[in-house]
Amino acid sequence: MLKLFAGAALAALVSSSALAGSLDAYGRLPAISDVEISSDGANLAYIAHDGENSRVIIQPLNGGDVQAVEFGKVKMRGVMWSDPNHVVAEVSRTQAIEYVTYVGEQFQATSINIKTGASVQIPKRSYETINNVLSSSPIGGVVNGKPTIFTQFYAGEEAKSIQAGRFDLYRVDPDTGVAAMVQMGDTQTGDYLFKTDGTVIARTVYDRDTSRWSMELRRDGKWVDGYVVTAPLDGPSMEGLSLDEKSVVMSIKNEKTGGYELANISIADGKQGDFYGPDGSFRVIMDDANHVIGTSTDDGYRQYHFDEPRLAAAWSMITGVFPGRQLTLSSHTPDYAKIVVYVEGTGEPGGFYLLDLTAKKLSKVGSAYPTLTPTDVAEVRAIKYAAADGLEIRGYLTLPPGKAAKNLPLIVLPHGGPEARDEAGFDWWAQALASRGYAVLQPNFRGSTGRGEDFIRAADGEWGGKMQTDLSDGVRFLAKQGIVDPKRVCITGASYGGYAALAGITLDKGVYRCAVSVAGIGDVRQMINFEILRYREESRTVRYHKRLFGVTSTSDPKLDARSPARHADQADGPVLLIHGKEDTVVQYDQSTDMRRALEKAGKPVEFVTLREEDHWLSREATRQQMLAATVTFLEKNNPPN
Repeated sequence: MLKLFAGAALAALVSSSALAGSLDAYGRLPAISDVEISSDGANLAYIAHDGENSRVIIQPLNGGDVQAVEFGKVKMRGVMWSDPNHVVAEVSRTQAIEYVTYVGEQFQATSINIKTGASVQIPKRSYETINNVLSSSPIGGVVNGKPTIFTQFYAGEEAKSIQAGRFDLYRVDPDTGVAAMVQMGDTQTGDYLFKTDGTVIARTVYDRDTSRWSMELRRDGKWVDGYVVTAPLDGPSMEGLSLDEKSVVMSIKNEKTGGYELANISIADGKQGDFYGPDGSFRVIMDDANHVIGTSTDDGYRQYHFDEPRLAAAWSMITGVFPGRQLTLSSHTPDYAKIVVYVEGTGEPGGFYLLDLTAKKLSKVGSAYPTLTPTDVAEVRAIKYAAADGLEIRGYLTLPPGKAAKNLPLIVLPHGGPEARDEAGFDWWAQALASRGYAVLQPNFRGSTGRGEDFIRAADGEWGGKMQTDLSDGVRFLAKQGIVDPKRVCITGASYGGYAALAGITLDKGVYRCAVSVAGIGDVRQMINFEILRYREESRTVRYHKRLFGVTSTSDPKLDARSPARHADQADGPVLLIHGKEDTVVQYDQSTDMRRALEKAGKPVEFVTLREEDHWLSREATRQQMLAATVTFLEKNNPPN
């Protein structure tokens, strides 16, 4: 449903019923997210959440009427402009695609015409049999002078199992929803690279049986090898087009340095250029036309390195306005005259800003958490400490407002993944705990991203081993500094962090008074056997976990040694288990089995089921339910005062 708000301000579209500083305020979904500017610079589009309801907002920058397209109680995942008159909104649902995938998060999209208010599902129909589920993010383009949307879909008739699903590239009319195939793939095809006129440049192909990974170039209607490597587990990635559109930008392992670096593969002759890019780990930054425009690195705060000189100059201006803040590039016009940036960090719960270089004006679009004030956002410090084996661990310490950094109660909050990382911006979970009087430690333990390939490989065989003691080494470091009281420490986390919480209370004893596991893994043997059943033993998922566990067979006793559920009798503190009923990443049974093991051992345990919730705490009500249950449990077992 399309609604118009004459001269409406964003604040009028977002409810402010939650009290500042309350747990519910921290647990709310962002009031606005995904702020995208149209290519002509005339309009903004973004997602607005109000409780369980979501809408897409189209906001003219000339002061015209604000439009709101209601989506109701769905999980909104993103918006983008396919052209100046059409917005594409993505949602996901927890479901299976019959004969194609197991139950998981399936993405679908809707095209909205901002001139007429009409909307259509993508695709509404097609000339071939396909599933109405995206397998890549939509990209806007123009074919024969007409706006179009490019995306991949799961093929229908030939997809008989998750291993046989075929990915085809389609173009879709943004008004009719009619889809037409641009390029057919096969069961080994991964991603496509193409220009916005529909010209297909390259694709990735992976043979699961031989582990052959290849980037193939499209020449004269045929596929030819552009880059080939044997990659049983780790491998290169096709990032995008160079700015001059003469090369495919690849992330490739440099055998001399041992790390992954950028290199250009010539589209004309397939020759590889010199390695380039920042030292160490980085992320690639793309524009809306598949061009690589720069990279970012993380060392405390995110740092951008732009290849496009106009963007580099503009970014230098923006960073000067927001010193000591975490900045994220949200969107920009093709000429970089208007740039949207997201700002967060100590004293700033998150806000979107628009830089208009022509008008020489910086204005605020809106706040992600309007019910939180700057004083509700606690100080976040970047810290470093040495693990027991000397490896440097970096992380973040959030300090409770109004308390001296001395003899504080501590919550250790390890991230999920485990191949992920925490950053210096506003973390709603850590901030919520700090608001209750706790210091919060978020260590980027070995295996985390952002520190290069060697740091990731330092985790091989250390799941439940040094990956775990990296956390308690952080506790000992802070205790030695006098910042925290080592007798008042609990651990909580989600996904892998949930595993770490359970392992902390059972395998790394004597450190934690209590543990809270959200969607955590209690039995790693059960987890890997489930993955083998679903994905096959030679899959990358299974190979990856075997490497982290340091095993070659599921009969290895090390799996039992690293499983908290098999050591429930060793738990030396109470445990709270929280799990979403619709979790498709970590089985709900992992938590119910852990509860039974603790009950059988006579150990104190509580269990909370999050109804209609997935692995990522996507719904506001259950996110708030998780926070309330966690804080009640922590305050009972580790009082902050």
